Amino acid sequence: MVHTMLTYNNGFQWIQAGRVSFKGYFLDSGGRFMTGKAAAGTFEDVGSIKELAALLRCIDGAFSVIIRTADGLLAGVDPMRMFPLFYTREGRQWHISDSAEALLKRAASPELHKEVLPEFLSAGFVMGKDTLVTGIQKTSAAEVLLFSDSEKPHCRTYSYYLPEDFSNKGAPALKEELHHLLQSLSRRMIESLGGRTAIVPLSGGYDSRLIACMLKMQGYKKVICITYGRPNKESRISRRVAEQLGYRWEFVNYTDIPAEGLTNDPLFLDWTSYSGNLSSMPYLQEYFAVKSLKEKNLIPEGSVFLPGHTGDYIAGSYTEKTIRIRQRKTQRAHRLTNGYFRFFPLKKKQKEIIIKRIEEWFGAYHPPAGATDEQYDVFTEDWDLKEKFSSFVFNSAGVFPFFGYDFRLPLWDKQFRDFFRKVPFALRSHKKLYNEVLEENYFIPLKVYYSREEISETPKRLKLQRIKDILQPLIPGYIRQKRMAERDYLCYERFTLPMKKSMEQAGTPVPDQLNSFNAIIAHWYADRIKNQIIPRPAPRKSE
Repeated sequence: MVHTMLTYNNGFQWIQAGRVSFKGYFLDSGGRFMTGKAAAGTFEDVGSIKELAALLRCIDGAFSVIIRTADGLLAGVDPMRMFPLFYTREGRQWHISDSAEALLKRAASPELHKEVLPEFLSAGFVMGKDTLVTGIQKTSAAEVLLFSDSEKPHCRTYSYYLPEDFSNKGAPALKEELHHLLQSLSRRMIESLGGRTAIVPLSGGYDSRLIACMLKMQGYKKVICITYGRPNKESRISRRVAEQLGYRWEFVNYTDIPAEGLTNDPLFLDWTSYSGNLSSMPYLQEYFAVKSLKEKNLIPEGSVFLPGHTGDYIAGSYTEKTIRIRQRKTQRAHRLTNGYFRFFPLKKKQKEIIIKRIEEWFGAYHPPAGATDEQYDVFTEDWDLKEKFSSFVFNSAGVFPFFGYDFRLPLWDKQFRDFFRKVPFALRSHKKLYNEVLEENYFIPLKVYYSREEISETPKRLKLQRIKDILQPLIPGYIRQKRMAERDYLCYERFTLPMKKSMEQAGTPVPDQLNSFNAIIAHWYADRIKNQIIPRPAPRKSE
């Protein structure tokens, strides 16, 4: 038997249509935007895990679907796992929910998954199907599952971010192809809005600026650009962009947001449960901005957020940082551990466990045959999207439905992904092709290109950053803390201070050798989950 508990109906609601439960949106194989009952109806004839996988390969969007069949229950999530599902087995019954903490509350004797704790604390996410609680598991990105009488669900991955081959076209032809693709993407994006107000979280970078420019070039007028944090170079650029395009610009100054009492705020705790789900570090970046804009009625009800998530990654910003193979004798698991699990210095045993778990991940990894590159590890790129990006970047977009808004992810468009998947790494490196197309076809014509003021990645800067990363463990802690504060444009020092204090008051040690404010968030969230498993007595009041 299978029991489902679908609790989150913020923004996108769970739609029940016969034996199908659906949440989210997608573009079908013909490019039509589908959501609600129409989207749910697409799955009414699906009766097997093979049929579900085949259908999900043909659509693209942010969704989860559950289908009751004669053989059990089918479940599927999109390639970014935007709306994750969680499951546990009690006796002969499966329990499935969109809330991991809902499963935790009904567990008779939950236990902390100690083996995965170091990876969560050092990277902010739990790999694979595991969560911070033993016995509660999660869906992986691009996965379909069948829950039946078996002790384990039957699982299948239906999508991989891997190249079938690399294009032999020259840069001019590829640039023209990308320009036409972005025009098509613009039209699909606007059609999906249905005339509603578009909210563009506008930074000083290229991705969000591209979305604002696409809206402008298509003549879309119902646009509000938002920026948040404390005033800095990026906020100044974003304001200039919005003003030049003729769009309203709203700035949420995070130095004005009260931080005291944050860890006792019911809404904030609800957000950390929704965002954390026993497997991801709660993402704070846009939480305070969307909350403030909603409370002050600065954006209309029914607005649709259009963040620029993943554009730079797909275009190549990480190829030199994490995908290039610089030391051929170094194994993939060691590279990933050294590159991604860095919130604080790991002990030798902790590092060995993470390396082993990554090796097990790839041991169970069976991608289709395709093109490879001697200098770049295409499989690391797929791991990166399925693990880190699904837990961080895509998970961060949950803040929009949490506050009741829809969203679209234009730069996660399947045609956009498929295009860059075939672009040779030489043209993806440092976003060479992408940046030139954006500058020549959007930013310069619309007069939102600022030449030397641009925040850009260069080979020289990247080399310098690698040297800094190597030397970082040698830097005294107080100097490291000072540098973190200087670069803290999102005021994380203020927002993590209540977390640090609450842990100290509870007697929980807070690491000294922190490389990121994210380490405090991860430790605080893990401590909160521990308290739910083994409630602690309230601290005594001082006499």
